[in-house]
Amino acid sequence: MAELDTSQAPRGVLAAQRLVAAVAEVGDLAERHYLELKSTLDLSSKRDKEKIAKFVLGAANRMPDIAAGAFEGYAAMVIGVSEGVIKGVPPVEMMELAKIVQQYVGAGGPRWDVIWVPIEGSTKQVLVVLVDPPQVGQPPFACRSSGDSLTSGRIYVRADGETREANADEFDLLLKRGAAMPKVEVDFAIEVVGTISHLAEDHDRTVEEYVSLQRARLIDALRARESTTTIDADDSGPVASGFAGLAPGIKGAASFARAMQIPEDRTELEYLDSIDQWETQFREAWQAATTVIAAGLLTPVIVRVTNRTTTFFHDVEVELHLEGDVFAHDYLDHEGDVDFSYLDLPYPPRAWGPSMMSFGSSGHPDLSFMLPSNHTAYIPPSISFRNGGSVDLDLNVGELRPLGGYESEDEEFVLIITDDGLRSVHGTWQLTARDHNEVFRGEINITATDVCDITATARTILSLDDGDAG
Repeated sequence: MAELDTSQAPRGVLAAQRLVAAVAEVGDLAERHYLELKSTLDLSSKRDKEKIAKFVLGAANRMPDIAAGAFEGYAAMVIGVSEGVIKGVPPVEMMELAKIVQQYVGAGGPRWDVIWVPIEGSTKQVLVVLVDPPQVGQPPFACRSSGDSLTSGRIYVRADGETREANADEFDLLLKRGAAMPKVEVDFAIEVVGTISHLAEDHDRTVEEYVSLQRARLIDALRARESTTTIDADDSGPVASGFAGLAPGIKGAASFARAMQIPEDRTELEYLDSIDQWETQFREAWQAATTVIAAGLLTPVIVRVTNRTTTFFHDVEVELHLEGDVFAHDYLDHEGDVDFSYLDLPYPPRAWGPSMMSFGSSGHPDLSFMLPSNHTAYIPPSISFRNGGSVDLDLNVGELRPLGGYESEDEEFVLIITDDGLRSVHGTWQLTARDHNEVFRGEINITATDVCDITATARTILSLDDGDAG
């Protein structure tokens, strides 16, 4: 006994033959919204051809989710078969059949096709009419002409076992089908192109050594005793008489220098406390400073978005979340050697002793015109990020053409891993676009392939390699 297989559409003669054999076993009981049986039709008459048009319209006006439950969304009308009998009908040319059917379905109506199944030992054949699956975004297909059983402008639907006019609820559903956007298959690729690195540093050879040298220098300044050298201008004697003319100038210069000095106004306890406070602040700020150093040494990464579909997407936005102990930082093009001025580090306190008056221009507004202007046009980044134990990247892609791609701007940001044991970073992404109500999602994995050791650069910045820690 042949079984009715609805898992696949009866496309092709062999599949149609299996369908014919199965429905002949069951007869009219096999009829559903996706299948109609006719024992015979006179395909030479317009009236019977009209019945085919009615089935085509009704099958095309099903809801896509319901239609997808059988025959891959297709609907089939089998003509020339009844229970236990495969009789067939005299074959006709497709042109003669379509000329009448298209009057009712219209040039822009649903798509349909036919398969002729031969009957052994007979000149007749079974006609299988196949109607394409209904799609989201298709409006209701209205009848385009009037006939014996069809009226122009009416909406017909295929229900289980019958094709009839749509009721109000069914018409509303068809309107919603037409207003909905068709579902687009997810076929995007999101890649992070470049190097994601671990950060390494010999802490003892940088921070500990620098702090120790600075503390020693500042403490030595406190312990040093102030020594004053004076010149006695004795009017008697040959040496004194030789410098007699210079003595007033020397004394005047010394007096001016003393006048320009600001006496030390800190107590020793306050001075020592300022050293301790500086050390605490320096250690706290050093972690961020190492990131700034690395951001100038690492190769910046870019995010690449590829559209593998044939759909044009407008106003595309991508959100990429990278999990784990990873963070992003703006790429810093230092244009040469990095120095202390790049880092937001506290300077050591002034060494113990009197200081000289300063005549900088900062206290004189009238001299501000002498300071060079460094105004440059602001160029917004193509990607923004938020750090917080993991990192979130936001891309404003704009247009994404069919089979096209997008890359974020080069030299914008770097990615750094803070967990030494983390060898790869897992991420998730979502993409949205105007005119598409769906959120497209996917996953990404990035392998850490590099270690950025900043020790040598840090020692240079802190002037440790040349023996000067000041």
